[in-house]
Formats: sequence, structure tokens, C-alpha cells
Amino acid sequence: MNFLRLSKHLLLFSFLAFLAANTSARAASPCDGVKRTLTSERRATLAPIIAGQLNVKKANVRKQSFRVSLWSIYYVESEENDDAYVFYAHDPSASRYVTIWGGAATSDEEQAIKAWVLKNAPGIPHRLAGCFAWHVTNEP
Repeated sequence: MNFLRLSKHLLLFSFLAFLAANTSARAASPCDGVKRTLTSERRATLAPIIAGQLNVKKANVRKQSFRVSLWSIYYVESEENDDAYVFYAHDPSASRYVTIWGGAATSDEEQAIKAWVLKNAPGIPHRLAGCFAWHVTNEP
């Protein structure tokens, strides 16, 4: 009888430990507090603006984006250029992009990419730079 009671408590403890570990790992995401989606309407509005700034005929602004405060990063596809992330300190309709990043990265480059972002996008929030670096090095 004691063994059965102990077994149930051990099972409950294991479940709670698993739940706590997954909750704390999820809460520690570098992208917590970063807005990461765009509506179809906003994408349609941004596409010609960004295309004009990139000097391409047509750009496709992907649904995923990164936004903190006034800063935003948009993933843009174009038939004329390589796909790239375009960084803005203000609304694209009122300002030109700050910098562009394209390419591929591996998980061991996360800190180097964050440092690159902080250097090439002066004033960008650290949380946004960290989320972007984590995204391009860790998310599929």
C-alpha cells in the first residue's frame, strides 16, 4: 500500500517537474515581447513601399516580421534579389531602411549575428536584436 502511494506521488512529482521545465524554457525565449506577425493588409501596404526602396519591381513581404516599439524587421522576397531581412527604425512609409541582412546562419553564430545587428542598426532594442539573431540561427 505504501509503495502504491509512493508511486503515485513520484508520478505526480515527475509530471509537475516536466511541466515546470517546459514552462520555464518557453518563458525564456529571446522573442518574448516581440510582435512577430503581420496582417495581409499590412503586408500589401508595405510591399510596394519596400520594393521601391530596394529598387525592385515587386517584393513579397512575408507574414513573419519582428517588431518592438518603432523598430521593425521584415522578411522580403523578390525575383530580382536574394531574400533578405530589411530593418527599419520607423514606419517604412515615412523612412528608409537602416540595414539589410541576408544569408544563412548556424546556431553557433547567434551571438555574432546579434553583435552585427547592434552595430549595423544603431539604436535597435537589444530584445529585437536578440530575437532576430535567435530566429535566424535556431528556428527552422
